[in-house]
Amino acid sequence: MIKKTIAFTSANEIKEFVNLTTKQPFDIDLIAGRYVADAKSILSVFGLDLGSEVTLGIHADQNEAKDFLAKIDKYIA
Repeated sequence: MIKKTIAFTSANEIKEFVNLTTKQPFDIDLIAGRYVADAKSILSVFGLDLGSEVTLGIHADQNEAKDFLAKIDKYIA
């Protein structure tokens, strides 16, 4: 699993991020404290406390996720 710290500055960024995650064939989680949300579900993502940085968990290897990581680079803290 690949782990990255990410942060959002607006609701539009969250919407764009979720749109990118739904196009991926692997599972993606957002972890905020003890809560884990499916990053492909906009309702789950908005349910987290997104005022601070959260951990992104990608259930793929670096090679599989290379293109996705390039697309979400602006969210990586």
